[in-house]
Amino acid sequence: MVLELHEVDPTPEPDNSTIYTAATPPETVITDDLPGDHRPATPTIASSIPCPSSTFIIRSVATSHVLTLLGGAVILASPGGPGNIHWQCVEAKGWLGFRDPCSGKYLGHNVKGNLVCDAGGHEGWERFCIRAVPEGGFVMLMTHWERLWGVAVWVEEGVRKLRKAGDGASEGEVWEFVKV
Repeated sequence: MVLELHEVDPTPEPDNSTIYTAATPPETVITDDLPGDHRPATPTIASSIPCPSSTFIIRSVATSHVLTLLGGAVILASPGGPGNIHWQCVEAKGWLGFRDPCSGKYLGHNVKGNLVCDAGGHEGWERFCIRAVPEGGFVMLMTHWERLWGVAVWVEEGVRKLRKAGDGASEGEVWEFVKV
């Protein structure tokens, strides 16, 4: 056996190959601390799109108070107080409606335009159209003959009450629907 010795050039040959290594972490982490993120530091309640066969808490975006049935009156009150704040969403003939699960009565308006919860069925004055607004949230529009009226808040003797107000969405309160 004959061994031949060759002199090795100490200068390495240039590497002309290209290798790309992805910088993908082993897991994806999402944080609230995104650059340029201007959300409030306090957590907010996530709003859902109202849909039939679900129950919701209906919350005013402006005041954080919730639609409450208290002693037969429909008012806007602080969460956690007395009264019923759960509303079952139903559908009839394409219209949404909201029923108090305790009494079985439907949210609607009376002849004066005030919100009431005393109807035994989901008829003409208990029909709602829920429309998203660009800033977030929804307006609740109620039928009155051939028109849609926004639901607005007004204060009487220190109590926040609700009524249909104005023709169309421009005059209505903005709401969030929190699914329970």
